[in-house]
Amino acid sequence: MNSTPKKRSLTRRQQQIFEFVRDKIINRGYGPTVREIGTEFGIKSPNGVMCHLKAIEKKGLIIRESNMSRAIKLADNPAQQQTMPFLGTAISGEAFQPAISTEERVDFTDLLKGTDRATLQVTGTAFSALGIHDGDYVVVSRESPGAPGNLVVAQDDRHHATLCRIPEDGGAPIPAIAGTIDAPRRKVLGVVAGVIRAFEIPMPPNSDGNGTSVTETDDGDNADSNGKA
Repeated sequence: MNSTPKKRSLTRRQQQIFEFVRDKIINRGYGPTVREIGTEFGIKSPNGVMCHLKAIEKKGLIIRESNMSRAIKLADNPAQQQTMPFLGTAISGEAFQPAISTEERVDFTDLLKGTDRATLQVTGTAFSALGIHDGDYVVVSRESPGAPGNLVVAQDDRHHATLCRIPEDGGAPIPAIAGTIDAPRRKVLGVVAGVIRAFEIPMPPNSDGNGTSVTETDDGDNADSNGKA
């Protein structure tokens, strides 16, 4: 098991649980269930395990997602934060197709990785025909000038930026939508790699990460059913 130095005043038991969680995430690819943690450390009460996890989370070492049995992430693992649980496929006019495994995740690393990625926020509805709407963030790769057919962000002499296409002959970028003000010269700032859209959602009620209410007990420091801390 990978060891890690004590951090942020963890109790001995919290340190042991954190190292167990960390080992599973790094070496297995996903975190342990509450039952696995209880079995490993002889904690008979799921509530006791949850109190330890809440205490470790409060100390900034892990992040837990609601209503997911293994949704424990390391707070200091940027690569892991680029993945999300996969729920399934929504097909227009057909039944929802759930994921085969509850452990399946979607990796957005390819969208965000690179030595020179940036974002551009779109304002207005001019690019709706491209599926890019008001408030969307366009992810731009500045590592390449673009190839014929690529959708790119280009800037003209007046420092106005717009979305363009690289023509098949590799010439100057052409505005991707009709009605764009003509400009004699445009500099390609980067290739559009993807689009991110955020919606405002209400904050979910507090839960223990498995949809169960948890009673706070001394910051989790004395949460074991057998009295171990």
